[in-house]
Amino acid sequence: MSITAKGCKFVYAWSIIGSDGSLYLPEQALQEYQIAPGPVILMSGRNTNGGFNVVCKDLLPNSPLASVYANLPQLHNFSIEEGSVIKFKERLFCWTQLRNDRTITIPLPTLKMFGLKPGDKLLCLRNSHLSFSCLSKGPYVERALPACGIRVYQI
Repeated sequence: MSITAKGCKFVYAWSIIGSDGSLYLPEQALQEYQIAPGPVILMSGRNTNGGFNVVCKDLLPNSPLASVYANLPQLHNFSIEEGSVIKFKERLFCWTQLRNDRTITIPLPTLKMFGLKPGDKLLCLRNSHLSFSCLSKGPYVERALPACGIRVYQI
């Protein structure tokens, strides 16, 4: 069950990172952002250490991030190795495959670059019209910790 934690954005679920860097992405978030199985783009937040945004790649070309996307052709044509990180304008970007079972696997070195590690519990919440966030730290996580009824996905 998804809830809105007091003082927080809309929360989809918690997702716990497995020992191999795998995690579930909430079905409701994927549906809302029309993200289908296949390559997905992950982007670090501006001021967060400990998490990433799952970007709806189809919306990028006509968004405020269009210039970033245009400057990273190797990202939008997926010509770099899956999970390899590109740094651009203080943000980290990579891509990974979303599988039919709604899981992704992020290589362990890439997880570390996003400030994450296996066993971390990520709060999946609505971010903007372009992406939803998966965060391990920060004020939204702190506000959601005491909330009841948030589904927990674990590999």
